[in-house]
Amino acid sequence: MVPLGLDNEKLLLQLSRLEEFLSRIRNIQKEKWNEINQTALERLLQVAVEECLNIGNHLISGVGLRRADTYREVFKVLEEAKIIPAELSKELQQFATFRNRLVHLYWKISDEEFKAELEKISGLTNFAKKVTAYLNQKKKEAAKKNK
Repeated sequence: MVPLGLDNEKLLLQLSRLEEFLSRIRNIQKEKWNEINQTALERLLQVAVEECLNIGNHLISGVGLRRADTYREVFKVLEEAKIIPAELSKELQQFATFRNRLVHLYWKISDEEFKAELEKISGLTNFAKKVTAYLNQKKKEAAKKNK
């Protein structure tokens, strides 16, 4: 597979959207738990995880990594490439599975289970930090190469 190159502008836009989704989640979490807020949180969590998947797939394509056949595998490939650590990869793989449950409504998710997943959103924030660090590293490497 020939790397297509990273579109830093696109990645920064995706990272910005991810942070916006996470900020909205945090704000709603401060409010009283009710059906409307739960529905909003479910949707926001879904799109936040999807944004992470989009970022991951862009990195995979742009750097020329092996193709991921599943959503969970996106994070495994990034782990193999040392873009994210193993523990974070596992957290994100669990989010990918949870996202599938939200989208496809495989079975009812209890309020307690959903709240427990929301408590783990720091993993999504950590993903954004790792990707930003990776992009900064690539930028420095490119600047050295061009000297």
